[in-house]
Amino acid sequence: MTRGEFKNIVKAIRGAYTNCAITTQQVFDEWYALLGDMDYMIVSQNLQQHIKTNKFAPTIAELRGADKRGFNNFVGRNYDMLKLERALLGEKTYTSIEEIKEDICTS
Repeated sequence: MTRGEFKNIVKAIRGAYTNCAITTQQVFDEWYALLGDMDYMIVSQNLQQHIKTNKFAPTIAELRGADKRGFNNFVGRNYDMLKLERALLGEKTYTSIEEIKEDICTS
C-alpha cells in the first residue's frame, strides 16, 4: 500500500470515529510502518467491515485482519451430553458388558 492509499484509510477512520488514534505525523508513520506491507484493498475491506460492526476505532491488528474473533473469544466445544448428564446424576458409566457383569456380581 502506498502512503497516499494509507492517507485514504486514515481519512476514513477519522470520518467514522471521533477517537481516532492517528493524530500526529509520528503516529501516522508508525501505523504506516506496520500496515504498509498490506494490500490496500484488504485493509480497506477490513476497515469497512469494522466500521459496520464496531463503535470504537480499529486497531492495527483489526485492520490487518489478524483478529478475526473480535471481542467474542468463545470457542465452541463438542460435549457428549449423555455422558455429562450421567456424571451430574452420579450414574456410573460402563465401557463394556464385562464391567456391568462385574458390578452386578459385586453388588
